[in-house]
Amino acid sequence: MTRGELLTTLLEISRDVLDEDDLTFTDETLFENIEEWDSLNHIHMVVRMEKVFGIRFDTSELQSVVKVGDLLDIVARLKG
Repeated sequence: MTRGELLTTLLEISRDVLDEDDLTFTDETLFENIEEWDSLNHIHMVVRMEKVFGIRFDTSELQSVVKVGDLLDIVARLKG
């Protein structure tokens, strides 16, 4: 998957989990600036991403995620 495809898929997952059809973001978007983002939705997102992308996150690597691009970097690395 290209980075653009990863971003598109992550956006689709986010819209579904956050129940926000108009949600948009870029690599530079900070998660703290996404109004619907909270700790519970974070967990739902992680579970959904693991299923959709066929990966397993290590909890420690998610602690450093601040913006969308950080998360995409991890997904891209795990997908190999």
